[in-house]
Amino acid sequence: MSAYLPRRRRGFSLLEVMVALAILVVSVAVLVETQGSAAKITRDAERVITATDLANAKMNETLLFVEEEGFTNNDISESGDFDDFGDEAFDLAFGKELSEYHWEYWVSEIDLALAGDIAGMASELESSGVIGGGGGGEGGGAASLLGGSDGGGSPLANLGISSEMITEMLTPYIREVRVRVWWGEDSDEAEERGDEIVVVTHLVNPTGTVFAGSEDPAAAAQ
Repeated sequence: MSAYLPRRRRGFSLLEVMVALAILVVSVAVLVETQGSAAKITRDAERVITATDLANAKMNETLLFVEEEGFTNNDISESGDFDDFGDEAFDLAFGKELSEYHWEYWVSEIDLALAGDIAGMASELESSGVIGGGGGGEGGGAASLLGGSDGGGSPLANLGISSEMITEMLTPYIREVRVRVWWGEDSDEAEERGDEIVVVTHLVNPTGTVFAGSEDPAAAAQ
């Protein structure tokens, strides 16, 4: 009868331990990097959302200001931060939460070189068959209305109305309003990195009245 001898348990070798540690270190490094990237993406997304909300709020404020003060014959630009941003009615104060955000806005005339651009587009559309050329007859086609590429006179030109006159007539009625919100320490660096939100709209002046930039609109209106 043979005696029972327990088997000796074999331990891990030094090489196996080192390989296991190496795999663990690499896995932890990848996990940390992934979590860091995810956190950065989340932070950037939150900044974009916040900046978009701030830009829309500043746009509404700028539009109200322009409508109240009226159009001027010179461009208007302002810049600042959001330290005093909040709603006094509800006693809201954001404090340092918005300290890294800054704003700029411009109210300016726009280049209304419409006649030449529209005539060029109409000529291209007619040549491609998208719009009809009026069967080739006299006065046919959209391009001929504004002066086609054949060198013939247009009805507007025959009436003595040039593209410069159209631009001059429409300029008092339209202004471009551009609002930019950026975050960071430097405006130029923020523009290079794309850390900004730009909102653009156009405001129509129904009266066409334009005040001198150096005058008070209320006084000029009297």
